[in-house]
Amino acid sequence: MRIFTYLLGILFVLFSLVQLNDPDPVLWVIIYLVPAVISILLTHLKVNGYVLLMLSVFYLIAAIYLFPPSISDWINAEEKSQSLGMKLPGIEEARESMGLFICFLTLLFFWIKSIKP
Repeated sequence: MRIFTYLLGILFVLFSLVQLNDPDPVLWVIIYLVPAVISILLTHLKVNGYVLLMLSVFYLIAAIYLFPPSISDWINAEEKSQSLGMKLPGIEEARESMGLFICFLTLLFFWIKSIKP
């Protein structure tokens, strides 16, 4: 389990480094560094389960908020973006929503592991 949490921590640090060229890098670097720090902390300390649960709920709400209203619109936008790059704002929001959902799943996993003895 310790190796797995280290790997997740490193993965989230890499996610945060990729965000440095984003239009709002400070926000997204912090968003990805929170699970990274928690992953590293879990290898050495015990993190309060309520903190993990509250953070996971926060990430879920944020992911739902940013998710595009129509999945078919998102897929069509992704197909169009092959030639446009990241010029459409809906595409960036959809990808950010998926990143938040990954953070949610990770923190939820840590919370489930923290409540089991």
